[in-house]
Amino acid sequence: QKARAAAAERQLDFAELPTYVGYQVRRAQAAIFGQFETTLADFDLTPGSFGVLTLIKANPGITQVALAAAFGVDKSTMSPVIVRLEKRGLIRREVLLSDRRCHALFFEPSAGAYYAAARDKVRTFEEGLAARLSKAEQREFARLLSKLQGGSPTG
Repeated sequence: QKARAAAAERQLDFAELPTYVGYQVRRAQAAIFGQFETTLADFDLTPGSFGVLTLIKANPGITQVALAAAFGVDKSTMSPVIVRLEKRGLIRREVLLSDRRCHALFFEPSAGAYYAAARDKVRTFEEGLAARLSKAEQREFARLLSKLQGGSPTG
């Protein structure tokens, strides 16, 4: 199946698509996400859920609204990720006393070893990605991606 798909792709005329920045960024994202998911297959974490878990761990009490804003998505997009992480016992939600309609999100300490092992795999994966570029290329690539995002240094 994969070989057939690769052969079909080689036969396609992509016209001007490869000259489009957005097309190249999307292809790179798809390739990297696929490799990332393979890296974290034993942890059952996607790139998105790992990112959400990381931000909750680093920002105890963050709200779902703030988390969604940090990722540039709406609150409803974030909900299924939060529910899955909560069901797995990796995070917990607590009603905010100041606004009972909102929940504060907290990393569960019992998930510490699990998270550390996943983070180590991610760091090794990221080192492998970074090794494909020189240090100067890494800095330039980060600068250019930031520029494409409108100048935001953190995404």
